[in-house]
Amino acid sequence: MRPIPDWLVVESVSDTEIGVVTTGKEAQIDLVERTGHDGRTCLVARKRYLPREVHNKGELEALGFQRASTFRHDVRYREGRQFRKSRDRRAVERMTTYGKHLLQDRWTGHEYDVMSALWQAGLTVPYPIEYGTDVLELEFVGDRNGAAPQLRSARLDAVGLADAYAQLVDGLTLIVSAGWAHGDLSAYNLLWWDDRLWFIDFPQAVDIAANPMGLDFLHRDVVNVCDWFGRRGVDTDGEALFAQLLAVM
Repeated sequence: MRPIPDWLVVESVSDTEIGVVTTGKEAQIDLVERTGHDGRTCLVARKRYLPREVHNKGELEALGFQRASTFRHDVRYREGRQFRKSRDRRAVERMTTYGKHLLQDRWTGHEYDVMSALWQAGLTVPYPIEYGTDVLELEFVGDRNGAAPQLRSARLDAVGLADAYAQLVDGLTLIVSAGWAHGDLSAYNLLWWDDRLWFIDFPQAVDIAANPMGLDFLHRDVVNVCDWFGRRGVDTDGEALFAQLLAVM
């Protein structure tokens, strides 16, 4: 088992919010500086899932959000994730207020669990620190000058693109070997930092064996990223890579 990273401040004295890093379709990332008892500090990315509904003017601002969530908890992603209590299952099926709250909590915990397993497997993902209601705290990828760029914005030459693609193949192999498909992989949720390709955003990750559409999601992920690299001159074959990944399942 991989040990807890040395940079992490485990017992914090205080957290200081530095500002908003980015706002996506389902969450806002805030940058937090954490200070420990011994004076050590570390940077933490606090992923706050956006409210699904806003009832009053100014409600988002009061909560510290820039905009409301547009993410839909598509039932296709939820296949294979079961609620034990019949009351909970009915609430989710009917999408009551309680059911939506259950889904929000389930997706936060799901992302933490998947990222923890993949981090232990050796995948380059931000270290998942902890999670709570609608909040997931992660290793911040970047430095005090800014966050790591998304792959689509990274200025890579031909050699860098080839290196990034090789790391993509290795990363996908680890993910599939662990039984998962990312479910929404693209150049928007891959980061480039310190010459490493970082995989992020796993709330919609699917268990390939448990989800009837698991292979479809995997195929879409592979084709999407291979097409992106192909348009930039990297020799890729999405179908061949998909077949290669099926062999490691």
